[in-house]
Amino acid sequence: MGYDLTGRLVVGVASSALFDLTDSDRVFRTEGEGAYRAFQERHLDEPLRPGVAFGFVRRLLALNDLAPSEEDPLVEVIVMSRNSPETGLRVMRSVRHHDLPITRAVFRQGHTPYEFIRPLHMDLFLSADEASVRDAVALGLPAGYVLDPTFADEPGDELRIAFDFDGVLADDSSEQEFRGGDLASYRRREDELSDVPLGGGPLRDLIVGIHRLQDVERARRREDPSYVPRIHVALVTARSAPAHERAVATLKSWGVSVDDAFFLGGIDKSGILEVLRPHIFFDDQRTQVESARLAAPSVHVPYGALNRAAGGEPGRPALAERSGGARDVAPKAQAPAPASTGSPSDAGAPAREPGRTSEDRDALDHATDDQAVDDRAAGGEPAVEEPADGQPGDTRPADVPPGPSPLPVPGVVRVSTVVPTPRSLEGATGTKELPLVTRVPELTVLGGTRDEGEAGESSRRSRREEARPSGGSPAEPLPAPKPLPVRQSTGLARHR
Repeated sequence: MGYDLTGRLVVGVASSALFDLTDSDRVFRTEGEGAYRAFQERHLDEPLRPGVAFGFVRRLLALNDLAPSEEDPLVEVIVMSRNSPETGLRVMRSVRHHDLPITRAVFRQGHTPYEFIRPLHMDLFLSADEASVRDAVALGLPAGYVLDPTFADEPGDELRIAFDFDGVLADDSSEQEFRGGDLASYRRREDELSDVPLGGGPLRDLIVGIHRLQDVERARRREDPSYVPRIHVALVTARSAPAHERAVATLKSWGVSVDDAFFLGGIDKSGILEVLRPHIFFDDQRTQVESARLAAPSVHVPYGALNRAAGGEPGRPALAERSGGARDVAPKAQAPAPASTGSPSDAGAPAREPGRTSEDRDALDHATDDQAVDDRAAGGEPAVEEPADGQPGDTRPADVPPGPSPLPVPGVVRVSTVVPTPRSLEGATGTKELPLVTRVPELTVLGGTRDEGEAGESSRRSRREEARPSGGSPAEPLPAPKPLPVRQSTGLARHR
């Protein structure tokens, strides 16, 4: 009988998440595949630096000392890479250099490896290739996108993990109900369904597997009171009372308990995470991940209706959307991989270096935030008012408050404000950046209809009436407008 992965906690990690491949990726993008292969051969014996998921993976594998034997580990980690087997040699040598007990790997030259998540019974796949993660999650697979190439690892074997709830551990059905109503009705509904468990989200099996490891630790502590449990699991969610009861009931239905639970009701999570200092944090809201990434290695799980609406079709980066409960930030973008059959390091990890572009942010607040519920845009395009009576509609985005009505201008039907879609910022460093939004006045358009001309004349007549002196004597007639000068073409002027 072959080696059985069922019953173990199995994590797949892309080489771009396990190691810092910034230098390798730069060579591939600027000099091409041939130079990249030569670079890897020259540096074959030079170990890669730890990446953002390194600390999480190292601590997870260290728990195998609780296993009955080395041949029957509790945890399996498998490297998943788009490298060719030849260029992947440096990755596996780096694994050995850092004393990581990883013996299994999948190298697919230029192809995404996420199709093998299910046959390899993986509970989690981590990658710095956002397109691959989005495609995997769209297929119902447990995947997460790491936003940074590195995060400093600290010594020790304690493993602290923090999870958001809706859209990560549980499905997003409550979130969709919230977006379709208001906060009061959402709380009332969650209170009525407090004992009804929610369906599982993309990382349900991960927390169940981690809980199995905690059970092993508890058993060890009963045998050896000197043993100190190493796994610490925290729930950090925007839910608050009374909606918290349903989250607890859902975890209980899975046979899962957590060490800490923070029901924040819309409070920014980054302050909590700075104290908890988890070795990894999972959230489905991009703004939360952007805020948390400074405090902990953070993973975006692009799951649910709002992430699909914000990201368009699978594999496309999220569009900008205004959020009422968090700061608008511009996360780093995945640089497009060159068209090649031998791309390195899982389509390139996002790196803080010149040449990287910054994508528009996926600024969707958590569904259960205690915040203004007016801001519920679910798509990437700005809302447009419906035209009335066949006239051009106002193209002002829905989140821009209406300004004072402009004075009528002869020959101009309408004045509106257009907010162009922010372009990606060039040369992003990976820090929080605000996209440049330019408001451009738009005039529409000369030569109105007869009704519009009469309306304009009526408006001018009323203004003349208001301008009359209080004595009632007629005001001096307005002088006739001077004709516009006729500008000669540049060709005529040149001949003159």
